[in-house]
Amino acid sequence: MTRKKPVSMMIVGILIVLLGVTMFSYTLTQGVVTQPNEPSNLGDLVEFPNQTAELHDLDLADPMRVDFISNIVADDGFKNVSDALGQKGFLFDTEQADVSSVASTAFGGFSGTVMSMWSTNMSPNGTRAFISAAIINGMSLVVGGVTNLLPPEMVPEVDPYIIVNAMPYMFIRLYWWVWTPVARLHTWYYWWYNSHSHPNWFWGVYWWWRTDVDYYWITPGNGLWQPWWWWFWHWTYWRHWYWWSTYFPY
Repeated sequence: MTRKKPVSMMIVGILIVLLGVTMFSYTLTQGVVTQPNEPSNLGDLVEFPNQTAELHDLDLADPMRVDFISNIVADDGFKNVSDALGQKGFLFDTEQADVSSVASTAFGGFSGTVMSMWSTNMSPNGTRAFISAAIINGMSLVVGGVTNLLPPEMVPEVDPYIIVNAMPYMFIRLYWWVWTPVARLHTWYYWWYNSHSHPNWFWGVYWWWRTDVDYYWITPGNGLWQPWWWWFWHWTYWRHWYWWSTYFPY
């Protein structure tokens, strides 16, 4: 009996640890309850229903652009995301931003204005920051990040610039302002080594955000899935990173 008791207790302890690990893993992965009119894979995400959205660039003097810039820089999302990137030394100039109006017939229709801009400066390690922002159907969405996945014209002499142990190192650190009443800045990473060829990487970037939306926003009853979010990430991808994808045949 004396010898069996420690063994029994050890077995019980192992089972408790395994149960805890299982529950922890389940908590991390159970997550998202998908809803109608949202993407389910990378193909869906980057191939938002064709011929449903129209973009029109707005020049510096366009009243729509002026109003949008005024509204978005006053938005909590933009202020918190740009402040976080500013603390890392990145500077932005809204006059250099690409601003467009968008209207779509998909999923009942949506319309608004979007903005995309890269930081005006590069960090010593060759990274830049970006911000994607939108006010669509009266709701804002702001996502920013630091990355070495730069447009070809911005890439320094080495492609990619950051090399670790003689291997390419690609990464994005994202920042998203969770809407009120949650009202918090959330950040997450996505990175990989060794090759430009990394199928499905953008789905990983999106899915971390989608999981957080379910956790922070939808689950507490603060809101419902908005189909235009699908288009926002589709547009963000094509504005910033499509040349890194291996999903496409070209």
